[in-house]
Amino acid sequence: MAFNAAGNNITQRISFNSGTLDFGSNRLVQLDSVNIEIKWSVADIYTLGSIKRQDIARHSEVVTLGGKIKSYAPELEMLAMGSSTAATPNEIDALDGQPTLQNPVMTLFDRNGKQIQYQLQSALFTSTKISASNEAYTEWEFSLEAKDLIQLYTT
Repeated sequence: MAFNAAGNNITQRISFNSGTLDFGSNRLVQLDSVNIEIKWSVADIYTLGSIKRQDIARHSEVVTLGGKIKSYAPELEMLAMGSSTAATPNEIDALDGQPTLQNPVMTLFDRNGKQIQYQLQSALFTSTKISASNEAYTEWEFSLEAKDLIQLYTT
């Protein structure tokens, strides 16, 4: 597997503790925070005639991506809601039915310039939230759940 080069090229080196989030050609650069979680459920395995657990096994996996940005991202709202109308003003509507699956790519950089990339496969938005307050940037939170995840990193 190779690193994805999605989105627009960045004209300067990415700074320490920064990253990008790409949805096809839509790129978010100014992320306030992001979290990726892989979680497994565990099944107990017992033997006949014993009340003690003999073994444990993972039986299901859930991959989630959540984050916050400090500016409104209409492209992500359109992906989450499922529809938009190009007009003045633009209209975004929540569709009834299943939205299109996304394959977002999260790319992070450490202080030594090491690149870490998470490629989510078949992801759906599970929530969006916008918070506004006095004398502060509007904060937009989102979360997705994916079928699987590939992680790449430079050595």
